[in-house]
Amino acid sequence: MTPHATAADAAPRARRTRPAARAGRLLAAVTVLATSVLAAGCGVRLDTPPPTEPSPDTVEVLRSGAVDDALGVAALVADVTPRVTDPAALAVLGEAAAFADRHVDALGGVYDSGLEHPAEPESGAGSGTTETGTPGAGTTTPGTDGTASDPGAAGTGTDAAGTDAAGTPAPGTATTDDVVTALVGAAERTGAAADASPDARLARLLASVAASEHVSAQRLAAATGSTVAAGPDEPPPVDEAPGGVGAADLATLVESEDAAGYGYEVRAAQSEGDVRTAAVARAAQHRARAQGWALAAGTDGTPQDPRRVAYALPDDTDPAAFARHVESGLARTYASLVAAAALTSRAEAVALLADAWANAVAWGEPPVAFPGLPEQTAG
Repeated sequence: MTPHATAADAAPRARRTRPAARAGRLLAAVTVLATSVLAAGCGVRLDTPPPTEPSPDTVEVLRSGAVDDALGVAALVADVTPRVTDPAALAVLGEAAAFADRHVDALGGVYDSGLEHPAEPESGAGSGTTETGTPGAGTTTPGTDGTASDPGAAGTGTDAAGTDAAGTPAPGTATTDDVVTALVGAAERTGAAADASPDARLARLLASVAASEHVSAQRLAAATGSTVAAGPDEPPPVDEAPGGVGAADLATLVESEDAAGYGYEVRAAQSEGDVRTAAVARAAQHRARAQGWALAAGTDGTPQDPRRVAYALPDDTDPAAFARHVESGLARTYASLVAAAALTSRAEAVALLADAWANAVAWGEPPVAFPGLPEQTAG
């Protein structure tokens, strides 16, 4: 804009102004066009592709996998329980189911995008489902002659042992061994998911869930006399520091494990029989882990080595009470280590969390759904 407008300045602007008649014709054309678009609006929306399910990222895949495992355990327990009469086995089954339900809730449950899913095909010829929705099942009574009525025949979705292609027992055929197997598999997969999770908080939760499933498998195997493997072997010796873990955290691990070993040695000296034997063996394991962490941290034999000659112990001289206290504390320490460590370097921490919690329970600590997570409600 010029400071001093003149008549010469105004002339060009007057020439660019549209005559009224031309402007009226333009307005009429625009009105017709707008009306046409509005009239066709529904057609435009119908031609737009419907929204699709978003592709799950790594965190969602790991989370939903753990949810599926927990739901699978709960379903197996519900199927098996009516055929179990032993009170001890029933108690462990009920506990495993309750923990599985809590795991599902803590993990966020089954993902639902809110989008409508395609309708299931109606039952009948060619649908592959019966009126009850059982895939591939017929309406005849199962036989044993290998015909279409045989559970192991083609088209039934189960084999002669009563399991489907995924290894899931057919309804009404599951045993407590199947529950143990499911718990073992769930613990292994959930523990691996903890190691692979890009989300540190989810990794810590998954590691705790895996430890709970591991202990449930052990307890059910013991209650039923199952010969199915009830969990991983003793964790391998520590040989490398997890990525992302600082010197202070490594020093805490060294001192915690060494103090545990010292405490077990003292309580062993105050005990006898099987309790003494168990305490001596556990003391050696903790001392070895302290040495492993010191070597991994590079502090073994240096002025930075935090290990001491003696440590203060709880006033209670009961070996079992001491064991419950120290193992539960180590479970919390290793759960925190899982969260602090970089992904794909958490496997040792996950395994040591499960090991510490299994030993706490073995010494009489009541099982909980989320070992090592003090912020969760016990139960």
